[in-house]
Amino acid sequence: MTLKTSISAGAKGAVLAFVAGALFPLGLAPVGAWPIIPVSLALLLFVLEGQTSSVVFRRALIFGLGFNGVGVSWVFVSIHYFGGTPAWLAAIGTGAFILTLSLVFFAVPFWFARKLRIDHYAIISFPALWVAIEWSKSWFLSGFPWLWAGYGFVDSPFAGLAPISGVLGLSYMSALCAVFLRFMVLRQRTIRIASACALGVLLIVCWGLNTITWTTPDATNLREVALVQGNIPQQQKWDPAYRQKIFDTYSSLTEQSWDANIILWPEAAYPVFYHQALNFITKLDIKATDNNVAIISGIARWEPQDNGEQHNYNSIFVIGDGDGVYNKQKLVPFGEYVPLEGLMRGLIPFFNLPMSSFNAGDKDQAPLYATGLSFAAFICYEIVYPELVRKEAKNKDFLVTISNDAWFGHSWGPLQHFQMARMRALETGKYIVRGTNNGITAIIDHHGNVRSRLPQFEQGILKGEIYSTVGVTPFVRIGQWPPVALALISLILGAALSHRRAQKITNENRTGQR
Repeated sequence: MTLKTSISAGAKGAVLAFVAGALFPLGLAPVGAWPIIPVSLALLLFVLEGQTSSVVFRRALIFGLGFNGVGVSWVFVSIHYFGGTPAWLAAIGTGAFILTLSLVFFAVPFWFARKLRIDHYAIISFPALWVAIEWSKSWFLSGFPWLWAGYGFVDSPFAGLAPISGVLGLSYMSALCAVFLRFMVLRQRTIRIASACALGVLLIVCWGLNTITWTTPDATNLREVALVQGNIPQQQKWDPAYRQKIFDTYSSLTEQSWDANIILWPEAAYPVFYHQALNFITKLDIKATDNNVAIISGIARWEPQDNGEQHNYNSIFVIGDGDGVYNKQKLVPFGEYVPLEGLMRGLIPFFNLPMSSFNAGDKDQAPLYATGLSFAAFICYEIVYPELVRKEAKNKDFLVTISNDAWFGHSWGPLQHFQMARMRALETGKYIVRGTNNGITAIIDHHGNVRSRLPQFEQGILKGEIYSTVGVTPFVRIGQWPPVALALISLILGAALSHRRAQKITNENRTGQR
């Protein structure tokens, strides 16, 4: 028995698959040990290599359980601690979610690749399959584009690839590195040397890309900003008894911020609908206008429709020296709407959360303006959709994202969310101001660097400067289609080569039988 066979056989292979999956999230925030990501993928490649389709299915599933069990376990926090669901039932719900993700995005794709024998050409098929899986996460069943490999490289020497190909290009690169790492172990000496050289060349090229400046700050369009972090406990957020206290908190923090050009409040900062806060908003609008300040804030709104129905929106609006309203397009399932509402509403407390009956905003909405600058707005996890952000960022001066990550407590969720926001700044080459209820509130520059931030779970005001930028990144021009197209073409090529290889083997066998 060879060393490879000994390590990957039976239960050992299953254990290694789980360990590989569990290691992967450590390459992302908050741990941020990015070299772990290609190592994790190389281990996955190792345990799947040469196995039957049924073994590949099981091991890919087990990898997914480790991957999602560590990476998105924070879902339990929102369901149990803030969704009012008993711990045992929240654990079942979280487990079902993790199992579903593992089946759909790992077990089935890798089983299918094995059935087609695409995996015979790992250098072509493995990075392609990984990118195809991540891309499908952005749209399948409304999308959950979380834990993409590329996010781990936002602070790495490979980061210069992001403004060109986006986060999926970095994911492709990381999977390709995994193939080279795999080839450097238990392979022929010439293959090991060639793989090491290829890995070195890839590192040097990506490092060189960091020297390219795609966008530059426009010194004539500098704005002083004040980001208000109210740190309102989630248990008090929608309780009428705390309504006035919440208003007073944001009013007090705003009174300390009139020296800024732009003041940002977080998602749903007003604990009521827009029409219920109209008197307060009108007074604040007058004061902001008198001080030549734009106030950007999140609030719930409703609008009557032509058919007599009422649509509720999770929105951002601007008052004072600015203008515009944006209605959130990408809604969170169960958090902002309940799928199959007639059947599921009320089954458990989590399916009956306050403000969980929103409608999605239109795809084409008018731009927003603050102190003469245009900006694109994103609410909560909209910022994790690269293509949505790219489209909305075109011809805008800066980006704004607001969130209320209090739903996820002290878990990894808010830190992963913040890392993805940083990647959007790097991809688009634009400043991002991020306002949250309890963290992470931050100013991110056009290179994805954090200029300043407030600590989590503290009330405060973050003051700093932002700029509009001159120039356009290739990613904003083209989008994520180059890595996606490369992945799809590579999968087709891998399938064709595998089919040809199978035919050749069949013909040789027939010739031998004669």
